[in-house]
Amino acid sequence: MARELQINHTAVFSKNLDEYENSKRFIVNQGGSRSSKTYSIIQLLIFLCLTNPKLQVSVVRKSFPSLRGSVLRDFVEIMNDLELYILKNHNKTEQRYIFDNGSSIEFFSIDDSQKVRGRKRDVCYLNEANELTFEDFQQLSLRTSKTLFIDFNPSDSEHWLYELLKDDRSVLIKSNYKDNIYLSDEIVTEIENLINVDENYYKIYALGERPTSTSRIYTHFKQYVDEIDDTDFCYGLDFGFNHPCSLIKTSFNGNRVYVKEEIYQSKMTTNDLISQMNILGIDKTKSIYCDSARPEVIEEIRRAGYSRAQLSNKSVKEGIDKVKSMEIYIHIESINLWKEYKLYSWKSNGNLIIDEPIKLNDDGMDAMRYAIHTHIKKRFNPNATRIFIA
Repeated sequence: MARELQINHTAVFSKNLDEYENSKRFIVNQGGSRSSKTYSIIQLLIFLCLTNPKLQVSVVRKSFPSLRGSVLRDFVEIMNDLELYILKNHNKTEQRYIFDNGSSIEFFSIDDSQKVRGRKRDVCYLNEANELTFEDFQQLSLRTSKTLFIDFNPSDSEHWLYELLKDDRSVLIKSNYKDNIYLSDEIVTEIENLINVDENYYKIYALGERPTSTSRIYTHFKQYVDEIDDTDFCYGLDFGFNHPCSLIKTSFNGNRVYVKEEIYQSKMTTNDLISQMNILGIDKTKSIYCDSARPEVIEEIRRAGYSRAQLSNKSVKEGIDKVKSMEIYIHIESINLWKEYKLYSWKSNGNLIIDEPIKLNDDGMDAMRYAIHTHIKKRFNPNATRIFIA
């Protein structure tokens, strides 16, 4: 028996539906934070599957942990809100959901090469497409018969996406937080306050506009999947409460550095932090280079058995230069660290870049810098005195 569904949506949903019905090949969504672009596209894909029997849809992102924590989570949430989600229809091994009318949505990442170069589909959604290479895009496009929905945050001043927009088959849909009528006043205030942080940052993440200059601090990081031989490793620890407390494992192999987030969590007390370190089996014989702002917390960590917890070298510019001189690899499951890497930027004043990092999205970046910079300085000066807090 048919029933009527009510989908509460923003104008972003309607604009994407209009362009789909206009048979646009590439529907490109450029937007700022909380603009509803991702949520709206997932809503639309569900709508299309419900109204078009046997429609085959693929949702793709660079890494599966990132996909699982964003678009896949949104999909399940929306389906539950609409009272449509049926557990037996969701093949979690293949991450494919089959609707009663034969339509389906599958979720996969670029590192699943069999699916990237595998079967064809009618519609493809590239989430956070600025993480993908042009070759990734080409392979997916070749196997998509109808429409590609694409979304991205314009944090790069140059990218293949901007060239794609010159294609006559492309349409650009811009959105920002003002398009999302469901945001709370608190979130709106937080976004609008970005203007007091940095002009370029406000332009990118509040207004969803392309930056006028390249202000990202790091652009050379890569991701790794397999476990590594990490006999030479240490940890970096940045304290936080409202901001995440970040513990980063940092392994050294020549000029290569492999980093992995062990803890990235807000609202943690010192006891919570120590308990989590114990549960995770953080190595008590290794150095933990800590944020010097909380000497009393460092002392509590040392008393809990982590005797090599110590002050880090907090020279920001020198530390950033050291990180830039190394080959950096972030574990593919370290989704918070990878997100920070994409956002971590210099302050700017118009077109003038200032050698001072924006103090947002930097908790994991700071912890990583503490570990790399301090560990390497001690390696070259092994007789340096370690400072412990009494």
